[in-house]
Amino acid sequence: MRSINRNDAFTGLEAAIVLIAFVVVAAVFAYVVLGAGFFTTQKSQEVVHTGVQQASTNLAILGEVYGDASGTPTTATAPGRIHTIVFSVSLAAGGTPVDMNKTTLVYSNATTLQLIDVAAQGTTYCSGPIGCCANTTYMPGQYQWMICSRTNADSDTVLERDEKFTIWANLSLANGYGIPPRDDFTLEIKPEMGASLGITRTAPAAIDNMNLLY
Repeated sequence: MRSINRNDAFTGLEAAIVLIAFVVVAAVFAYVVLGAGFFTTQKSQEVVHTGVQQASTNLAILGEVYGDASGTPTTATAPGRIHTIVFSVSLAAGGTPVDMNKTTLVYSNATTLQLIDVAAQGTTYCSGPIGCCANTTYMPGQYQWMICSRTNADSDTVLERDEKFTIWANLSLANGYGIPPRDDFTLEIKPEMGASLGITRTAPAAIDNMNLLY
C-alpha cells in the first residue's frame, strides 16, 4: 500500500497558487491592454472627427451672388464699379451651427488682399434690392459686412439648420474704390470653426446697378 507523502499535497497547493497568480496577472494585463486600446481608439476617433470638422466647411451658398453698383455707399465710390457683394448662406449638409458674428470675410484679387470685418448689427433691418440694405442708415461701413435679412431664423447671429442669412459686404474701397469690369476676385468666408468657403466670381464687362456674378 502506497504511503501518503505530505509533500505531494504541498506541491499541489503551490501549483494552484501559481496558476491563480498567472490567471490574475494575465487578467490584469489583458484589462490594461484593452483599456489602452479603447483609449487609443477613442482618441483616434476624436482626432478624425476634429480633422473632418476642420477640413470641411459648415457653410453653403444659397442661390446667386450679386454685385451692387447702385447708389453711393461712400463718397469715395467710383462710378461703374461694384461696391457691394450680396449673397445668402445656410448650413451645409451635416454642418454645425455657425456664429456669424465671429466670422470674417477676406476679399482678394490679383493685386489686393483685404480683411472685411463684421459691422455692428442693428435692431432694425432695412429692405431694398433683393432684400439687402438700400439706405445709409443701417449699411455696413467700408471694409465691413452685415446680415441684412434672415429667413426662418430668430434674432441672434447664429446660423442654424434651415436658416438663411442674406449678407451684404461693402467693398467700396477695395481695388481702387470698387470692383472694376472683368475683374476676377474671391470673397472668402472664414467661420470660427471649419474650413473657409470661397466665392470666386468675375465682374461683368458692362456693370449695371445690380449684376449677377458668375
